[in-house]
Amino acid sequence: MLAAGMKPYHELGLEKARQQSIERTKVATGFIDYSGDEWEVIVPSPYSKDGIPVTVFKPSSAPEVPAILVIFPRWRSPLGESQTERGGQQDYCKGFRAIVLNVEYRLLPDPVFPFAPFDDGVVVTKWVLENKEAVGGKPRSKVGIGVDSAGGQLSASVTNDVLGLDFQVLVYPMTDTTLSSPSFKEFEKSPILGEGDIKWALDLTVGNIPDYSTNPRANLMKRTNTRDSPPALVILSELDPFRDCGLEYADKLRTAGVTVQCEVIKGVPHAFFILRTCSRRYALKHTTWSSGF
Repeated sequence: MLAAGMKPYHELGLEKARQQSIERTKVATGFIDYSGDEWEVIVPSPYSKDGIPVTVFKPSSAPEVPAILVIFPRWRSPLGESQTERGGQQDYCKGFRAIVLNVEYRLLPDPVFPFAPFDDGVVVTKWVLENKEAVGGKPRSKVGIGVDSAGGQLSASVTNDVLGLDFQVLVYPMTDTTLSSPSFKEFEKSPILGEGDIKWALDLTVGNIPDYSTNPRANLMKRTNTRDSPPALVILSELDPFRDCGLEYADKLRTAGVTVQCEVIKGVPHAFFILRTCSRRYALKHTTWSSGF
């Protein structure tokens, strides 16, 4: 990143930050040798006459009854251009041998519809649960959602609003918008995700929600209905401002009676999961866990 002249996002402004996000993801993810099918479906939505576009990836290695993983890309909110993460999504397909759905939810900031991504996430997730075969699954296919950072925040929120999910995969999710956990202070100068970028992103994503620090849709630590959440795999980075709030949310789920497997990956910073070798190796390591759902 330094060699490529990349800068903290909050120093660039939204449009330049979006362009840098595209370049950063290309560098980090690289080429994926993917074998499988890819197509688009449009999910009907009461919030949009054109519906919500969803790209479906079904790997050739998928079993007869594949799991379905609905992904809300982390940089759709606010940096956009989720298709730059297609390599990572294909990587998840190979690692988990699952159908992966990339959701093109509405972008923030939007002062008129500040809950747009959350509403779209609920709409798509409910539709997938009722239309598994339309995305290449079977009636017995298990359905879960994820994955990382802002996408993990959105996913965790949706799991508390939609019943019937079989699992959730939360990778260093943003779960506390008050930024009060110790690791936010410990890594405030992180070159990958420092305090400036975090506050900049919060202003763009939930800044139009007057009570975003206490609203349970935005701040997961304020949720009171986590007992209805599906079993969770929580993957955290040791060198990450989000580490401690992720640990706190995992404990919150456990206290509510939810089955949780929480792992802190040593020696890695925020965003390590987009590195293709890391994500695939970790997914394969946990094949037993994933196949159980």
